[in-house]
Amino acid sequence: MRKKEVSYSKKTIVRLIWTGILVAGVIILTMGAVCFAGRLSMKVKVGLLVFDCILFVVYFAEVYRDMYRPWCELEKIVHERKDRKTETLADANIAQRDLIKEIQEIISSLENITIRQKNAEILMKVAEINNLQDQINPHFLYNTLEVIRGEALINGDKKVAEMTEALANYFRYNISRKETFVYLKDELKNICNYFKIQQHRFGDRISFEIVYHGIAEKDVQNCYIPKLILQPIVENSIYHGLEMKIGGGVIKIHISSADDKLMLTIADDGLGMTQEDLDKLNRDVDAGKTDENAAGSHNGVALQNIKRRLKLYWGKEAYMIATSTLNYGTEMHLMLPLLFTKEDYMKS
Repeated sequence: MRKKEVSYSKKTIVRLIWTGILVAGVIILTMGAVCFAGRLSMKVKVGLLVFDCILFVVYFAEVYRDMYRPWCELEKIVHERKDRKTETLADANIAQRDLIKEIQEIISSLENITIRQKNAEILMKVAEINNLQDQINPHFLYNTLEVIRGEALINGDKKVAEMTEALANYFRYNISRKETFVYLKDELKNICNYFKIQQHRFGDRISFEIVYHGIAEKDVQNCYIPKLILQPIVENSIYHGLEMKIGGGVIKIHISSADDKLMLTIADDGLGMTQEDLDKLNRDVDAGKTDENAAGSHNGVALQNIKRRLKLYWGKEAYMIATSTLNYGTEMHLMLPLLFTKEDYMKS
């Protein structure tokens, strides 16, 4: 015999509530009649009391049938399936199957959010390790660099003093700051420190610019972006775009926003890539390849790390893609939500 389908809708609950009110009203009226109607015979009074008892039992039997028992059955089914998500729901009725599926979707969504947050935290640590392989005492490092800077100033060597200061600031940002998300202005400041260090190696061969399009710097400087999401791209632009180029080269960071989105483009006028190499770069970054060959090439683990973090945080709402023309340069385009307040997943 087929089980009766039970609806867990608001309609069922409302029906039971109104039925309860009606039953309570009838019981109150009959009890009033028994207590205050003196002309009623004893048999009539007993009959009314029996009627009230039957009505009370019938109502709670309906509550048991339509609410309590289905809930107990549902609880049993959910417990049986919580570790067996792929098991069929053939033995549950339609309403139970729908509710179980909704519960499973909620649980799955919560699990995915937790996993994404944990993976993002792990990738953040990987990014820090990739940028700083040495395990050093930061206070000792900062004090030593300050001593070197002081000696350089005493000896009138401003170049060494400036490079030492830039290096200390760069290490402070990468080592001491533990936030997962930082202000855009702080990430750009870190890139400037990094570029100062590189300029002491390359001299006037390389230059760096930040260009705002359609917005003022103050409009986006305090928006949040993932830490260490731009510096690795600038580093790739130097070592794979400009280092082997004959003559000078320029790296520009183009910043714009539209429809609550932040667009960042890191462009260099270096060697560029063939269409075949460009397609391979985008495929490797999408696929998350981390073999040694990929790590040592333009499509290294740093780019894969950035792409994976964007995907983990925002899914399809964010992306990173490269464009390039051989002998003209390469551009790395990033789009992510324009956020001025930290969400829960950004507070780790």
